[in-house]
Amino acid sequence: MAYYTQGVGIMALGSSKQRYKRMSPFWRVTMRRWAKIYQAGASIFWQLTDVFVRLMVAQYFLRSGLVKAADWDTAVLLATQEYPVSWMAPTQAAALGLAIELIAPILLVIGLSTRPAAMALGALTLVAQAVYIPTTTNLFILAIMGAYVLYGAGALSLDRVFAGGLRSSVIFMARAMIVLGEWLTKHIAPLWMLALRVWLAITVLAAANLFEPSVALATWLPIGTFKGIVPWLAIVIAAVLLLGVFASLASFALLLIAGTAVVTGSHPDITLYPVLLLAVYDARGSGAVSLDQWLGRWMESNILFDDDHRNIPEDWPHIVVVGAGFGGLAAVNRLKRLPVRITVIDKRNYHLFQPLLYQIATATLNPADIALPIRSLFREDGNVRVIKGEVSAIDAKAKTLTHGEGQSLKFDKLVLATGASHSYFGRDEWGAFAPGLKTVGDAVDVRSSILEAFEQAEAIDDEERIHRLLNFVIVGAGPTGVELAGAIAELAKENVKREFRSIDPSSARVVLVQSGERILPAFPEELSRKAASSLEELGVEIRLGSRVTGISETEVTIGGDDYIASETVLWAAGVIASPAAKWLGGEADRSGRAIVDEHLRIPGHKDIFAIGDTASSIAWDGKPVPGLAPAAKQAGVHISKVVEAELLDQPSPEPFVYKHQGSLATIGRASAVADFGAFKLSGAFAWWLWGVVHVGFLTGMRNRATVILNWLWSYFARESSIRLITR
Repeated sequence: MAYYTQGVGIMALGSSKQRYKRMSPFWRVTMRRWAKIYQAGASIFWQLTDVFVRLMVAQYFLRSGLVKAADWDTAVLLATQEYPVSWMAPTQAAALGLAIELIAPILLVIGLSTRPAAMALGALTLVAQAVYIPTTTNLFILAIMGAYVLYGAGALSLDRVFAGGLRSSVIFMARAMIVLGEWLTKHIAPLWMLALRVWLAITVLAAANLFEPSVALATWLPIGTFKGIVPWLAIVIAAVLLLGVFASLASFALLLIAGTAVVTGSHPDITLYPVLLLAVYDARGSGAVSLDQWLGRWMESNILFDDDHRNIPEDWPHIVVVGAGFGGLAAVNRLKRLPVRITVIDKRNYHLFQPLLYQIATATLNPADIALPIRSLFREDGNVRVIKGEVSAIDAKAKTLTHGEGQSLKFDKLVLATGASHSYFGRDEWGAFAPGLKTVGDAVDVRSSILEAFEQAEAIDDEERIHRLLNFVIVGAGPTGVELAGAIAELAKENVKREFRSIDPSSARVVLVQSGERILPAFPEELSRKAASSLEELGVEIRLGSRVTGISETEVTIGGDDYIASETVLWAAGVIASPAAKWLGGEADRSGRAIVDEHLRIPGHKDIFAIGDTASSIAWDGKPVPGLAPAAKQAGVHISKVVEAELLDQPSPEPFVYKHQGSLATIGRASAVADFGAFKLSGAFAWWLWGVVHVGFLTGMRNRATVILNWLWSYFARESSIRLITR
């Protein structure tokens, strides 16, 4: 094997770094990979299950509350005759019950004060079960509410959103309540899951007539739900529950059986609520004193090593990924499942969704809406280390790279995903007057320049300079240039048109300069025409066949004698790759991208890969792979498969082939173009599709939610509140 020793144990038992027992490379890779896949799947399953369970339980109580609220006299009558509370007056008891049934379910659904809401609903159910008519539904509701009191709501809840702020807030008892909740989750919740296992096991055995419970005990056992179960199956289920082994698999199997019975009606005694409890059990696990708990500890100590980076075996291959863009993250997200050490190096501490940078520049989105700290993406992955630094040199022979202030890092495999920067085609002095969009800082500076132009025009009386200030020139009519032009036109003619007194923002001139014969040259000609028509409807002036020959502080020169007076020029005409090819002394194309082979390796360096804007690959039906996010992600996935095959000493996968998923560009409000090869779209539908695709590519649920809210506000209110000049 390339990286592992076979035959004898790699490390003796003892310290945390000596617990990696003898295991074949195949099983090391397989077990860790599937364990990580299971963890990721379980997390997603619980988030979705959590919302569904809260919604279903809430509607059960809310339905009862609405009925009582609609007929208050009957509610008081029931509290007087059928459901009296000895220590409360009937009206008070009815009012308290009604308040709980109306308020607590709403809190449960939105995940706000989930524990108190669950406690109130649980108390109401407990009284109903103990004092009034006992039902199996009450029992399952009690079990579910107990889990929510102890665990709280999942990630898709307001409690989770506010938890960090409440922990450090000055609100009375806020920190104490957060700490108490965490203590309950850590120490008491596992005991609750143990109690549920025992309770369900006893119920199943009683339902199979393997023992006769007392009348008092039977009141608290949902025997009817499991009525008709055969003894041998009851014994198997009870044994699995009592041992707490493979809780997720066992409960998932029961979940499918019970869910099928609910849907088909084949077992009328099974309702939705035992299914919900099984879903909670499936997501939360066996709890304390279980084989699953022991298995989890064994997996952490021998396979995962996620709790402490220092415990990772030193013989695990070290993979360094330079760049945390789409390609780099795609590679890391698959490689982290393998028994490897990974170091991610990026000169910034955040992952950025570059396709929406123009929306920061035009005051539609905040920087935090499309960026996420890299470290937060790997907080659960002990084998991933993140370093903020800039690589300055690579020694391929010694397998080391230099970053930061002369820091050296050794690697076994190296993935270069360093992206690209602006290219001014040898006229770098233009950069001072025509900034491009590659970073959050660029976008914030451009936003300030655009807004400052309106502010300065409002404050002066010089008509000539006002004219220059309200002339916006975008150089380059690819997707970024087209999107910038449309967004600036909408900003001037819609968002700020009523906010100035001395000037008319809608009179602003937006000029899109393109050296070619049409805009969006990578799109089909018919879509280019439709995009041009949409831009012209917004008032954008398109200059085709116009090559920029000069840019200064006050004007843009086109050709030899055509001038556009402007103090706000934006560059969207070209990019140049990072110097990765120069670091390795390898061959590069005219854009500086490193030439790679069929598996995205740098020729002559079998352990060094390049992907995304760093690489030049002829893997798109003989054409160069485009510098798009999907292409970078596909490349990242491919090299992870290559590395995995090498770890297992298996044949390499098929050569990399880029599968084009389509091209999209938005032009303005409810207008976009989309090219999917076989079919093409334009107009409003393409615009909605563009939005869905871009939200899907964003990293992090918070970012998706805030972007959607900002877009909806901008769309319906026709204004933007993010017009801050912060440069």
